[in-house]
This record gives sequence, C-alpha cells and structure tokens, in this order.
Amino acid sequence: MKILLIVAAALVLLLLAAAAKFFVIAFVRKKEPDINDIDADVNSFLLPYRSVIKEGLDYIESHPKRRVSTVSFDGITLSARYFDTGSRNTVILFHGYRSSADRDFSCAVKMYCDAGFNVLLTDERGHGESGGRLITFGVKESRDVITWVDYCIGLVGEDCEIFLGGMSMGATTVLLAAGSALPPNVKGVIADCGFTSPEDIIKKVARQAFHINASWFLPVMNLYCLIFGHFSIHGVSTVKALEKTRLPVLFIHGKSDDFVPFEMSSAGYASAGGEKELLLIDGAGHGMSYLLDTPKVSGAVKGFLKKYS
Repeated sequence: MKILLIVAAALVLLLLAAAAKFFVIAFVRKKEPDINDIDADVNSFLLPYRSVIKEGLDYIESHPKRRVSTVSFDGITLSARYFDTGSRNTVILFHGYRSSADRDFSCAVKMYCDAGFNVLLTDERGHGESGGRLITFGVKESRDVITWVDYCIGLVGEDCEIFLGGMSMGATTVLLAAGSALPPNVKGVIADCGFTSPEDIIKKVARQAFHINASWFLPVMNLYCLIFGHFSIHGVSTVKALEKTRLPVLFIHGKSDDFVPFEMSSAGYASAGGEKELLLIDGAGHGMSYLLDTPKVSGAVKGFLKKYS
C-alpha cells in the first residue's frame, strides 16, 4: 500500500510539473526575436514575399500615426497606433500569438487606409508596447476588443462605424468578442485563420510538436490559468460565440494551413448566426492567404467593407 501511495504521489507530482512546464511555454510572456526583421531566421518562410512585406513595413513606419493607449478591464495598459485618414470609419486590428501587429498586418494597413478607413493597430496584451505577463489565447483579449471599441467611439465620435479584423489568435479574439454585447457601431468582423478554442489549438500543437495527448494535463493547466491569471480556457469557443452574433463575418483561411486547420474556420462559418462569407485559398499556409492571392483576398475584404459600411 505504501508503495502504491508513493507511486501515486510521484505521478501527481509529474502531472503538476508537466502542466506547469506547458503553462509557461504556452501562456507566459517572453522576449521574442525581432519578428519585424524580414531577414531574421524566424521569418525565413516569408522570404518569397520579402519585397511586398518590406514595402508594407516601410509604410507603417513612415506613415503619419500616433501612439495611443487605454486601460483594460483588469488594469493593464493597452497600446496601439492610430492611423487617422479623417474618416468616420475605422478598422481595429488584432495580431496573432507571439507575433506583432507590424508583421501580421504589414500589407493590410495601407489597404485599409487607401480604402478610406482609419486604422487602429493594436498590440495585444502580453505583446509589444502593451502590458500583461500572460497571453490568454483570446479569453481576456476578447474583452480588450470591447475596451478598444469604446475608446475608438470616444476618439472618432458616436456616429463612427467600426470593423474588427484579426489574424490567427487575433481572429479568435474578434470572433469571441462578436458573441458579446458590442455597441451598434461595430458593423462587421474579418477573421483570418482563427482557431476554434484555446483547448483545441493547445491539443493540436501538443500532438503535432510534442507528440503527446494534452487532454490529460489540460485540467491542471486550466487550474494554473485560474490561479495565476484569473481566467479559464475551459468552454471558451468561437463556435459557441458565433451562434450568438448577428454581425456579418468574413472568414479567410488557407487550405494548406498546417498550424490552424482551415476546418476551424469552416466550423465557425457554419455556426455564425448573421450574414457570413467563407474564403478558402488553395495552397496558402498559416496567415499567408493575402500574400498568396492578393487580388482575391483584397477584393473580398474591400467588398465586405463596402457592403456593410
């Protein structure tokens, strides 16, 4: 009996340690390499599109803008850059997991400005100039969306129109926000390659990168989320959130995405309660749809904006 108790205690300790390790890997902020450097090793997959990305990064760097900030519901300073075109319409953009607004939207900022929209280019909590020590896979970030919407209404005026755009985790963020009580100023959502839930993407990455089944340590990991971050990833789902929304949604996803399967966008599309469009790009990997087929994606985005603004 004593041996069994020792073995059981050892297994529990092993489970706690493994869950703690993956909690740190997945959720805790860390210093990232310069992902805005198109020549860095981390961006080697983008080299075929180096010239167009560099042009977009130069536009973000040189175009008139101002740094703005607000405070989240839980007291974190949130930072963004505001590109003012003098319009009453604004697109608020949310980047991906451990990425940056510049890299994810290097080509999008000019497109939106040229289309006559102001752009609020946000740094998500735990990234860039924003505060926060934990990344919450869209859980708290979706509440930050509401904070930025309210900020934008105060900045531009009560008669402004707002679209939400997101890439990867940013797409999940805006899709989760779509299921909440957003002001009527929000007219639509553009979601590029978002995942259906924190649990789904953690399971997928754990299986793909570490060859393990994450199901056995997810409850303990969620306990760490509750203790150290005061949030839960359990039950959080874009599919459930989209059932509640009547906002128009444009889903974009590459059919060759091996990080977030395009079927996750298809599931969101199937559940969305409002008007919706699904654009799948053959041969495009994760976040690569615009770069691979610029005319089709930019045409769909501009058409969506024109239709619902």
